[in-house]
Order: sequence, then C-alpha cells, then structure tokens
Amino acid sequence: MKRWALLLAAFIAAAQGAELTPLEREGRVIYLEGTSPSGARIGARIGQGGMDISGQVGACGNCHGEDGRGRPEGGIEPSVIVWSDLVKPYGHQHANGRRHGPYDERSLKRSLTDGVDPDGHVLDAAMPRYSMSERDFRSLVAYLKVLEQVRDPGLTDEAIRVGTLLPLTGRLAEAGLAVRDLLQGGFAAINARGGIHGRRLELVTHALPETGAATDLREWLATQPVFALLAPLSAGVEADLAEAVSRDHLPVIGPLTLFPEDRRESNPQIFHLLPGVPELALLLAQQAARDPGRVGRPAVLLHADQAASLAVAQAVQAQMRDAGWTQVATGALRPGAGGHDQLAAELKGRGVATALLLGAGGEWPALARAGQRIGWLPRWLLPGPLASRETVELPPAIAEQVTLAYPSAPGDRRADAVRELEKLSGQPRHQAVQVAAYAASQLLVEALKRSGRELSRRKLLATLEAVQGFETGLMPPLSYNADRRIGAWGGYLVGVDAANRTLRPLGGYERLP
Repeated sequence: MKRWALLLAAFIAAAQGAELTPLEREGRVIYLEGTSPSGARIGARIGQGGMDISGQVGACGNCHGEDGRGRPEGGIEPSVIVWSDLVKPYGHQHANGRRHGPYDERSLKRSLTDGVDPDGHVLDAAMPRYSMSERDFRSLVAYLKVLEQVRDPGLTDEAIRVGTLLPLTGRLAEAGLAVRDLLQGGFAAINARGGIHGRRLELVTHALPETGAATDLREWLATQPVFALLAPLSAGVEADLAEAVSRDHLPVIGPLTLFPEDRRESNPQIFHLLPGVPELALLLAQQAARDPGRVGRPAVLLHADQAASLAVAQAVQAQMRDAGWTQVATGALRPGAGGHDQLAAELKGRGVATALLLGAGGEWPALARAGQRIGWLPRWLLPGPLASRETVELPPAIAEQVTLAYPSAPGDRRADAVRELEKLSGQPRHQAVQVAAYAASQLLVEALKRSGRELSRRKLLATLEAVQGFETGLMPPLSYNADRRIGAWGGYLVGVDAANRTLRPLGGYERLP
C-alpha cells in the first residue's frame, strides 16, 4: 500500500509539472468531444436495445464531466473516472451495491467496449459501449491518467490570469493605456474584496506593435498561458484573433472593434458587447425598408477601398437582398475631390436613392456635397461610429436626408455605474473605449462568479452563453445564446438637427431580427 501511494504521488507530481503530450492532447479531444483527431470513426451503443449513437453524443465528458468526477444528474450517477480512483487497490463499491476490484488498462478497455467491470459484472445500460481504434483507446487512457491534474492555461488554485492586447505606443497608445489602467484598477478592487471564489485576478497586458500585429498576436497567444482575453483592441486583426483563439477554446470577452464577425459565422469563443458597423448598417436598412418604394429602387453600399471593407459590404449586401432589397450594389469610396464628383455623377446616373456607408467615414460629407451640386440628394444611412463632426455641419438639404444608428445612447448610462467607472479611471480619457472595457470586465466577473470554483474555459463559455438581460449600467442589457455572440442586438436611430447643429433621437431602442 505504501509503495502504491509513493508511486501515485510521483505520477501526480510529474503530471503537474508537464504540458500534455501529443497522445494526451488527442485523448482530451476524444474525452471531451467524442471525435478522433485522426479522423477515424468513434461509435457507441447505448440502452437496453443497443441503440447506435455517435461518439460526439456519447462523449465521456458529457456525463463524467470535464474533471472526470461524474456528478449525479437526471437519476443517473456517473462514476468517478480519474485514474487515481480507477486503479485504487482496494477496489470500488457503487451506490447500487455493485462491487469490483481495481481497473487496469486491459479491464478498462473491456469496460468501454463490452460494458463489464473488472469482475465481469454488467454495467448500467446508460453507459455507452464504444467502438474506437487502438490508437484512440491508448490516447484516451493517456489522458485519463493525467485528467485530475489538468487545468486550462492561466488557471491556478490562487489566480486567474486574464490577458488583454492593447497598443501602448504609436497613435493609439493613449487609448490603450486608458484601457489598461482601467482594467488594472478594476482587478485591484476585486482582489481587495477577496477575489473570485478565492482566486485573485491577474491582468497580463501584451503591447501590440503598430505593424505586424497579426503575426505578433498569434505568436503571443501560442505561448502565453492566459485563461481568457478581456477587451483586446482587435481593430484590424479581427480575423487573426478569431483564428488564434478557436484552437484552444480561449474565451474572448468584449473585443474593442467596429467590425464583429458576421453573426451567422461568428466564432463561438468571442463574446461582443455591442453591434458594430455591419449590424448597425442592417438596422438602418431595416428602418429604410419600411418605405416600400425605397426597397425597389437602387441602393449602394459605400465601403473603404480595401479588401476587408469590401468583404463586409458583400456580407451586408447578401443580407439586405434576403430582406427584400432588390437592387443593392457595392462601391468603393476613394479620397480626392475629383473622385467624389465622378462617383456622385455615376450614382446619380444609376438612379441610386439610398446610400449606406460602411467605411471611409471621413470622406462621405465631400461626396454628399458633390451630389448636392448636381442635384443628387439620396437618403444617407450611416452607422454612428463612422460619422464625423462634419455630419452636423452639412447643409440642411443634405442633413434632412441623413439617418444614423448607434449601438447605445447616453440614457443607457446609470449614474451609479458612471460614478464607479470614474472612480476606477480617474480623469476620463477615451471614454468610449473605457466604457466598453469596463462593461466587458463586469460581464467577465459575473460569468466567473456564476461558473463557480470548479472552473474551466469550456464552463466559462457555457456560462456566458446562458447570460440573459445582464445589466452593466452603461449600455443596453446583454443577452447571449447558442447562435448569438453580440450581447445588445439592436440600436438607436438618430437624425440631424441642421438648425442647431446637433443630433436628435428618432425613437427608442430598436432590435434587429
């Protein structure tokens, strides 16, 4: 007995000090997802009739839990299957009275494939009988041997390491520093109150370079042990971030960008707070479509002269067509007065009645003025984040044709939440990004509290997915589900008051379909 205990202690110490081996990583996929990294089929039979199910439906982790400790649910009590428990020399006695000796690799394989324990007793019909390759079985066993010591990167008994990606030099340095200081202050306040379930929050800030940010963030994420990312400034590297975090199920809460991924193709690890330019564009198109005569006339989506902006325009174009717009074209908005005059004349000649802006926001007033000079006065639809100060200084003939959409409004901000934000940030700097970062930190902290002490990335993702109507006090309530990764799914429509050079609300909060 003493020798067995010493061997087990040595095994645990080794598991704690090492990364997962390739075989153990394959086993983790099989355990949690019921699929083979090699592409080989994993099947299962379940119930008295031996009904065939996929390995994904019968994945071990579905019943035994990520940690292998098998908490009771629905009248079924899954066994504890961490290796130290499976191989304990004095065997097992189950709640139903069944007794048997310890497992080894051979008897475990027989249990998985034939449904009998080491003493030959038949297992409960709820336990699947699996078919898998020899390599997949060895991978699964390798992972079971280290399961009880495995924790997601960035998670220890004492701390939760949370990363963020921010520019700390160059033209965006002030915004990056403002977000970093706010998050550090918020984490310090939480830690002073005892942390979250006995763990302190640690902020790990990575400085994104002005050039080569995409390559830099991929390399950093591949080597840095952080449990989640909070409010990274991901503008310009959205696709690279999504690709990098998907591999390791790394949760990302509240990335700071105007271009969230399309909702029908969104990365399940990334939880946005507010809609960006594409969603606000759809809200504007939804409002404009209430005029039946406008839907049937030509419309144009004006985008920046860049491949990424064109891709956004094409995605919005497809969704507008699905919503009933019959003539929707895309066009690049290029700088230069000559280009504006030429484009205005071209769009007038095509009979364009609606122009929706998706990029190059600083250029559109010049295009609108060029259009006015030749008698082209379309309905202008602008996502608010792209609007410049010049928007309220346009001639009345243009201004009265302008509708903007914003993801939130000043009325969304409660006095108590604003006071707390000011307490943490001191002198307000770059208030828009600070508001977004603070709200993101509130969402993360709430999800960590709900997830409990037995924490994992997958559990945090599932908890975030179940959030409904969460109030940050700074923006509309946040809700998520299996198909939605943008918390506040709507916005406010706003017009231009040309006489007073200000904006005027056109109603209350409007939801997207």
